[in-house]
Amino acid sequence: MKERKIIIGLICSTKFIEQSQLIWDTGLLESASARKLATWILEYYTKFNHAPVRDIEGILFQKLAENKISKEEAEDIEEILQSLSTEYEEETFNVDYLVDLTVGYFRERNLLRYKENIENLLAAGKIAEAEQLAAEYKVNFSDPKTDLNKFISTVLEIRKKKKTQPILLMKPWLREGQTTIIYGGYGTGKSLLTIAIAYILGLKEYDSDEAEIGTWQIKNPTGTLYVDGELGEVEMVERIAQFEWLGVQKSKYRMQILSIPEYQLATEDSFYLSNRVNQLKIIQWLKTHPNYKLIVLDSASTLFGLVEENDNSEWSNKINPFLRDLRGLGVACLMLHHSGKNSKSGLRGASAMGAMAHNIFVLKNHVNKVIDNGEAWFTLEKDKQRSAGFGFKTFSLRFFQENGDTETHWEITKGN
Repeated sequence: MKERKIIIGLICSTKFIEQSQLIWDTGLLESASARKLATWILEYYTKFNHAPVRDIEGILFQKLAENKISKEEAEDIEEILQSLSTEYEEETFNVDYLVDLTVGYFRERNLLRYKENIENLLAAGKIAEAEQLAAEYKVNFSDPKTDLNKFISTVLEIRKKKKTQPILLMKPWLREGQTTIIYGGYGTGKSLLTIAIAYILGLKEYDSDEAEIGTWQIKNPTGTLYVDGELGEVEMVERIAQFEWLGVQKSKYRMQILSIPEYQLATEDSFYLSNRVNQLKIIQWLKTHPNYKLIVLDSASTLFGLVEENDNSEWSNKINPFLRDLRGLGVACLMLHHSGKNSKSGLRGASAMGAMAHNIFVLKNHVNKVIDNGEAWFTLEKDKQRSAGFGFKTFSLRFFQENGDTETHWEITKGN
């Protein structure tokens, strides 16, 4: 009955076609005859810019003549068309009601399709895949009645809203709500650099010379949630302890760690941030900890577990929604990633990953680095930067240990 009403609306109401386009999905119609009718009607609308109304009979006869449908299908369609005798006039339709009916029906059909796919996976014994599919369920329909005029503004109107700029956490480039990708080869020092940044950001006394990394200066301290997909708790504690010589962190800004290796060992549950449920758990934690305006994701490969890194849809569907959530919360994100197969191939993965980033920095091993010494010595360059203008300059940074290898210090060096 619902499909019949929807099809009649398509046949008779140009306004209904216009308003339903945002949510329309022919594939969600259950009846094959309804799907064919809808396809023909929308083809007609695309060509003539209005609903077919009485022309629908001519369309049916044309498809029959072209052998595009069987006699059985034609009979089904004729049953639908018989209901039209008193409903040809567009004025008889409550279009708003019909749009609401269509949205509700498509949501119901979408859920049933997910349910069927999940049941098929369970029947095949693929429990993990079924859980993943269930977690990834999302409503794909925008409200067609939402007035975009409320969200489209002139520059003058935007200025009148007096929205403040995101707070600068670390001069000249780290701001609330902005995503920065730091990438490089294995062992270049990505984790060491981000742990140093996270520790400095929480210091009680953050304005000393020792708490600067080159020209990078903390302007507003914050807590950091470090999501570790590689090191484990013991190694994280060891690395953080190397920076405690800088001073004590404020209790409300004390660095916190979510170690995925430890989580998986304790729960036997594979934790991937490509799972929307896990993303929302992180977002909820950040909402209840408003003093934490920085999250470190170390690293993209281990945390998201993408099937195909070079597929733009993987990044767009599984990572970018999480980054948009962080931006909406005003939480800065440092996401660590790896270079391609060689030093000249740049950032590994699909081009979509760079679209959400305000900054992309690359770490390259310094020419004088001695790998056998296990030292981190690199040159930091920018691939992309939306903020800070000319305030960011390429520099080389060498980490070294003092006081019996219990303290990690750093120095700016020459060359690259």
